[in-house]
Amino acid sequence: MEAELREEIESYLDLRTEELQSEGRTFGEARQMAEEAFGKPDEIVTECLVAGPTVSRRRYTEHLRLFAQLAQQTIRAACKRPLFSATAAITLALGIGANAAIFSVVNSVLLEPPDYQDSASLITVSTAWENHPDASRRDAMAPPDVADLLDLSPSIASLVGYQPMSVTLTGLGNPELLSAVRLSEGMLNVFRLRPHLGRDILASEHGYGAPRVAVISHSFWAGQFGMAMDAIGRRLELNDVSYEVIGVAPEGFEYPGRTSVWIPHRFNSPEGLNRKSHTWETIGRLADGATVGAAQAEIDAIASSLSRTYPDSNAEKGFLVETLHNRIVGDVRSELWILLGTVGVVLLIACANVTNMLLIRASERAGEAAVRFALGASRLRLSIQMLTESGVLAVAGGCLGVLLAFGGVELFKLTSSGAIPRADEVAIDGHVLLFTLGIVVVVTLMAGLGPTLLVLRGSLPANLTHTARGSDSHKFGHHMRRLLLGVEVALSVVLLAGAGLLLRTLQQLHAVDLGFETRGIVRFSLYHGGEREEVRTFYRTLERNITALPGVEAVGSIYGAPLGPAHTTAEVNLVDEPPPAPGRETYAGIRAVSPGYLEAARVPLVRGRGLTQRDDVDPQTVAVVNETFVRENFPAEEPLGRRVQMMTDFGNGMPTWTIVGVVEDIRSESLRRSPVAEIYVPHGKVGTGFMTVTVRGSDEAEALVPAIRAEVLALEPRMPLRGVGTIEDSIRQEMAPTRFGLLIGTLFASLALVLAAVGLYGVLGYLVSQRTREIGVRVALGACADSIVRMVVYEGLRIVLIGAVLGCMIALVSGGLLEALLFSVSPWDPWTFVFALAVLFAAALAAMVIPARRASRVDPIDALRAE
Repeated sequence: MEAELREEIESYLDLRTEELQSEGRTFGEARQMAEEAFGKPDEIVTECLVAGPTVSRRRYTEHLRLFAQLAQQTIRAACKRPLFSATAAITLALGIGANAAIFSVVNSVLLEPPDYQDSASLITVSTAWENHPDASRRDAMAPPDVADLLDLSPSIASLVGYQPMSVTLTGLGNPELLSAVRLSEGMLNVFRLRPHLGRDILASEHGYGAPRVAVISHSFWAGQFGMAMDAIGRRLELNDVSYEVIGVAPEGFEYPGRTSVWIPHRFNSPEGLNRKSHTWETIGRLADGATVGAAQAEIDAIASSLSRTYPDSNAEKGFLVETLHNRIVGDVRSELWILLGTVGVVLLIACANVTNMLLIRASERAGEAAVRFALGASRLRLSIQMLTESGVLAVAGGCLGVLLAFGGVELFKLTSSGAIPRADEVAIDGHVLLFTLGIVVVVTLMAGLGPTLLVLRGSLPANLTHTARGSDSHKFGHHMRRLLLGVEVALSVVLLAGAGLLLRTLQQLHAVDLGFETRGIVRFSLYHGGEREEVRTFYRTLERNITALPGVEAVGSIYGAPLGPAHTTAEVNLVDEPPPAPGRETYAGIRAVSPGYLEAARVPLVRGRGLTQRDDVDPQTVAVVNETFVRENFPAEEPLGRRVQMMTDFGNGMPTWTIVGVVEDIRSESLRRSPVAEIYVPHGKVGTGFMTVTVRGSDEAEALVPAIRAEVLALEPRMPLRGVGTIEDSIRQEMAPTRFGLLIGTLFASLALVLAAVGLYGVLGYLVSQRTREIGVRVALGACADSIVRMVVYEGLRIVLIGAVLGCMIALVSGGLLEALLFSVSPWDPWTFVFALAVLFAAALAAMVIPARRASRVDPIDALRAE
């Protein structure tokens, strides 16, 4: 710019110098006179460059003044039509507020990493079986596999195996149930944290004969020791075993979950746990510069090597490396993105609705726009005015939407309990406000685009006359309103279909047959840390005492309760059969049960007999299996009398068990998972200390809890009940994600339906007002009220039908996105689509009633006189 300016000045001076020379002056005199008249080039260039920013600032100020003037005009016009403005602002507020609230969830749960130092390098490793029917299933790790991965993978700097558990704290007041974790070594180093006091657990302090030491959480230290600095070295009684406190974790660290105590993992024998015992979760950290992909490639090679070295345990066994963040939120990632997409659809419907309203208003103001154009306003100025109007409405809707988002976040926290991880961290922050600002800008452009196109396309001079009804502008606006309404209807069908599919899923989950009778049952868990005979005597005595209580019909205990805690799956060998090929081993769930459990749960017996009191002490080891075990192992043979051996040690070796009965299948692990092969063995033969006691009552089962607690404390005063509840409680907890999805989906689908119905009402109402003269002529020529109603309803149904067809097509194409959320329901379930369309047409007909009745009551004399 400077060069061009200098060249222009020089050319002018040269031209003036030549003119003066032609008059007889010398070059020097001519040049001096030209510079005196015009100025020297250097001075002029400097002056222009200094003045340039001032001019730019002046123009910028003028633009701001223009926008402020337009905003003031828009606000005054909005105040003159408060109902229109309030309706548009509230409509946008609903869409913007819903998006802000759900984005705050996505941001806090999915986008924000866990609040740990360098959390991107924190990883978990889990077992992933090749050729498993559930490819997404993650299994726990075997301790030897964890050690091998840590030794052989350069990409993994640290990897800690841990096992969550519950312990009973005694000796510090009343017995208290604590969340505890058994570790292969301390976790603090993995998270790059230093203990608040003392030290962490060392790798050498776990294994066979490990020392009884413990690290406690900061909150536990504050609550139980009053932040005493001499807490290090004091003793804790956990499950009647004394532990020395060696450290206090830093404030706020309670991983995993809300852990109070971390203790070393102890093995019962020098050999430790074998490679078939998958009991450990893991947490680790990548080496500096390593990536998850590189670590996965190394671990894949290690898994292949281990499968060749240990074919009996590691055949078809792989390992999956994930970031800690992905492991936490992986199960809900797709659901939250779908949820964000759902509220995005609601926002589109809201924008379409407001755009339709602004189109109607722009059509009504065609004369005003024509006058402004005739007085000198450009099309650009008129277009900016339209965008300013939509911007003012969007800002008002955005401000109101943020307030709604705060309430939406609190509602989300209340309704998502147990369904969404990290739900307590959800909050409105700067990222959400910036996202909302972006939405306001997008809404401004989307809502103002239609009226702007209407202004740019129409013949403004023609609108000064009263013949604009048949103009291109009018036709363009009419077609655009139809198009937007059709889009609203189509998107509403998509949301209604999604909500219908979730409703069908919930119905299917309620209809699942668990295989046993769930009503009238209350259950709770206990842990007894004694020897096998002490454990057996305690549980049998407790069951006998509870059975004597009024209202109790039956009592039994189980290790691995249906839809409850403590499930163990182990390899099972069929005695007198050749050993299976590597990768073809038989696995079954191992359920240690007391003699009365199958009767208390009312699990139907198919053949043979159940377990009795004598089986607890009889030298012969007997077992009962379920029908799935029979189908997988004895499809064409008689199972009774066959012997099996479980390849897991409950402390009494691995004896063989003779099958004496077969029971029906039950869903032990999940409502969504089919029954698995299971073996029920007498509890007295394995002596597991952790058991779930099941009590069946004749009346309300919950009313028995006080008396049951009294019986437990009478036998063991320092033993608290854990997980007291009914099976219905477990069912409700498992259904919580589906219920939450259904609640949110129904809420947004209903909102979309209401917006679409309001849009249809507005368009048809405007259509009736624009066709008043035509309707009056029709009535004057003999048209009856029914024909007028049919005309209006036909106009509305045509739009709704086109939108419904388009919506069904979109729903069919996108149905696969919901497949992971469904259970026993096809994403293309025809009855769901019938339901969605029925609801849509019912709402559409309701929206057509008032415009149709208004059209049928048009007085032809008044209509023609008004014309």
